[in-house]
Amino acid sequence: MSAFRFFPRGPQGPAPRWPLAALALAVATLAGGLPVSTLPAQSSGQGNAAGAASVLSDTARSVRAGVDPLRGNVGALSALSAQARSQQDAFERNHRLGLRFYNGGADASCEVPLGRICYWNNNGDVPPPAERNDAKIEREQLLDLLARAQSADPKDDWVNGMRVRYAIEGQKPELAVEAARACGGTSWWCDALQGLALHNANLHGEALAAFERSLSAMPAAQRCEWTDLTPWLDPSTHGAYKAMSCDARVSYNTRVLRLAQPLWMLPGNDAASEFYARHTMSRVHSLGRIPYDLQWGDDLLESQLRYGWPMSWSVQNGGVADPRPPQVIGHEPTPSYDFMPVPAVIDNPLAAKEESWEPKRRRARMRYATRYAAGYGELPHQFARFKRGDSTLVAGGFRLMRELEMGRAPYNAGLTLDGLNGQTPVQVTKDDAGANRALLASITAPMLASLEVLAPTGKRAARVRAAVQPLPADTRLSDFLLLQRGDPSPTPSLERNAEQAYGSLDIVGGTQIGLYWEMYRPASPQSPLQVSVRATRLGASFMQRLGSSIGLSKALQPISIKYNDNGRPDGGPGRSLTLNFPSVPAGDYRLTLIVSGGGITDSTTQTIRVRSGR
Repeated sequence: MSAFRFFPRGPQGPAPRWPLAALALAVATLAGGLPVSTLPAQSSGQGNAAGAASVLSDTARSVRAGVDPLRGNVGALSALSAQARSQQDAFERNHRLGLRFYNGGADASCEVPLGRICYWNNNGDVPPPAERNDAKIEREQLLDLLARAQSADPKDDWVNGMRVRYAIEGQKPELAVEAARACGGTSWWCDALQGLALHNANLHGEALAAFERSLSAMPAAQRCEWTDLTPWLDPSTHGAYKAMSCDARVSYNTRVLRLAQPLWMLPGNDAASEFYARHTMSRVHSLGRIPYDLQWGDDLLESQLRYGWPMSWSVQNGGVADPRPPQVIGHEPTPSYDFMPVPAVIDNPLAAKEESWEPKRRRARMRYATRYAAGYGELPHQFARFKRGDSTLVAGGFRLMRELEMGRAPYNAGLTLDGLNGQTPVQVTKDDAGANRALLASITAPMLASLEVLAPTGKRAARVRAAVQPLPADTRLSDFLLLQRGDPSPTPSLERNAEQAYGSLDIVGGTQIGLYWEMYRPASPQSPLQVSVRATRLGASFMQRLGSSIGLSKALQPISIKYNDNGRPDGGPGRSLTLNFPSVPAGDYRLTLIVSGGGITDSTTQTIRVRSGR
């Protein structure tokens, strides 16, 4: 679980974990309920946190000045609006005093110090305690008052924001969308609230459209701030990024956020929406009291931009003998992942290795817990290419192994190919996919492929990303696609065999597998082509190689098949066969297909992994 802890800092950096004056700051309340606290002094040359913005946000500036346009004219509030502000303040005071103690995370170290608070990653740790029933009742009462206040004055930006906030906090996504759409105040603010609510409801296409409207309507300086990706970027890129103008960052941001999108098969871009949703919720939090009971500042803004806003709260102290007030812990949704591309991926996505897309990095600039999937795995897969005129048909095969724990079928599968050049990506999806198959999509240029599977019932996802290249124009032999079984038809087709693709290059010894490939040169009884298929073990020892060379061991080459291909009756390119793959030592094997004739030899190779049978 990712969590935030109030953590005062002094001139020498973070205080020790338990010697802590939690909430010992002088706290007062502005008219309207905004908590104000004295911020700990920072020594010269020391900011709130590594990577924090050097310029205060518009939120922080307005709060410190005691003026915030989204709060409205406090002196001109209606009785209902004033009552809503007072009740929000009272609710958070009571909420803070009634927080339950948390038994986990006692040994958590401060992974990222952020000004007055401390962040650590506790993915998989003890869940936070359940919220008090009276807090739920009080939130419902507050929501009822906010609904009446919004109905009476839809232009009240403060009420609009708070109603969306507490609907989300109360796990009422439909109500949050309703509240956002009822907003009649400042245009950019209403659109941002809609984006926040729609994103929370997993309506990602609509959410991104709402945020785009909001960004277009907001003042230029604020738009520049909201589109600053520095909190999510690797520190090594900060210098070059900050040297760019806001306008120059647009194309770079589009590229980064596209690469950060967890699943390309979903509409919109929930990585971008999450970033703007965090800005929006942080802006709402700046308008009133929160359980930390701290004045809003850059440290809270940075923490929520990087790791999200808490959805539950708890308290923790140093033990029975510790007389000091307990410290507040904010818990964001878990499990959370780092979906940001590393700098090498941003610079050259088509050269990135598959391991560069690993979202489970321990130390991360950002983390995001998607609402449509609670777990992500690496998808067992295979890619194979087939010639279709001037284009190449890419087969992306997947296999949902037991280790992925995807839950019940059906699954949603998608293959997206993106050149990352502003052109529309190529995409195929299947909503009722089984546990394995291959999806087919056509390309004419190098592209980044994202093969993805989402289990809506189990709320788990698996994906793989890899660059794919078109086949050369003079290609005479395709790649081969592994199948669950060979196609006995005299006219095998890729489309038919894609439905029973093995789905990965990981097979079990002692079982049957099939192969499908295509030959783009003629064969006939008068001019047959010689076809051979062999599997050779990789990484064998010297003695094993010696034994194989003198015929004492077949473990190094368990398969060796040769036959003449006299062509298909219809002249088509598709070929298929079944292999009885013997029980052999587990490990990596090179599977090679060779076609020769007329003095020309072509071959294609894949490395497969053989597992012991069960």
